[in-house]
Amino acid sequence: MLDGGMAKGFRPVDRDQQFLLPVDMREWLPDDHVVWVLLEVVDHLDLSGLERRYSLGGVGRRAYDPRMMLALLIYAYADGIRSSRQIERLCRTDVAMRVICALQVPNHTAIARFRQMHQGSGSVRELFTQVLLICAKAGLGRLGTIAIDGTKVAANASRAASCRRAWLQEQVDAITAEAAAVDEVEDAALGTASRSAETPRQLRCRQDRNERIRRCLEEVKAEEAVMSRGVV
Repeated sequence: MLDGGMAKGFRPVDRDQQFLLPVDMREWLPDDHVVWVLLEVVDHLDLSGLERRYSLGGVGRRAYDPRMMLALLIYAYADGIRSSRQIERLCRTDVAMRVICALQVPNHTAIARFRQMHQGSGSVRELFTQVLLICAKAGLGRLGTIAIDGTKVAANASRAASCRRAWLQEQVDAITAEAAAVDEVEDAALGTASRSAETPRQLRCRQDRNERIRRCLEEVKAEEAVMSRGVV
């Protein structure tokens, strides 16, 4: 803090205050949050075809639950987030995504691999579309940025259902294609490194960070003092 204290008259900001989050994760979000709807819809889906693509029981690190990964992708994509790296970061900082992942943090490689693994088979496309259809039937007008009730379809009921599905599939195809393109660009620019690694090492530790920022502030003040005297 400047001058070693807090200015009087303002509400206190105590970031060192210790407290406990609710033990029950269901208390982290209001009951009407769309995440609960999405998770319940995904729980009702038949993911057996998707699950068969995994080799279970072998040696090595276990895969993330495909229901969790599917819900995570749909929520992120519906919220306009396409980058797997950004999704990874939000799994650490966004309460809704932390609830979806149950505090796990899949890295961007696992997120992108999940999409790639199941996109070719059409599983992600069909399941994503099915989620949108169910949400529309349940009365949701939108899922994040995706309008799911705005199609103009024929009066015939079967024709209307077919048109709605085709229209939603087009949206899903556009979203997943955009996500793949964003990941490709970021992979080319950043390689396999996560953007969280962009924070310099000397700024990751709180004590080191505080000392470095203090020194940088002194250097900036010294440079400004020189400039104010007309010395370049």
